[in-house]
Amino acid sequence: MAKQGPCKDCSETVTVAPEKIEAMLQMLSDSRHMELVDEETSGRRLAQCLSCTGYTLGGTCKYCGCLVQIRTKLKGRVCPFPLAPRW
Repeated sequence: MAKQGPCKDCSETVTVAPEKIEAMLQMLSDSRHMELVDEETSGRRLAQCLSCTGYTLGGTCKYCGCLVQIRTKLKGRVCPFPLAPRW
């Protein structure tokens, strides 16, 4: 079987500017009424993601495809690591 490359929209890195991350979080909070966790909790979660083998392309999770800088700030979300979530 031939090795599959990244999807047509992906490159070697997926970098989203901090301003866009903040705008996305604001939109989720305002329009979808999603609660955010405090900075300490999101920092702890992000540290776990950054050290995980699932962290890929400079900002996404290979297990769910999310932007980790968003997922780690959303209250009620859990780590999608198979069998044993890390946070």
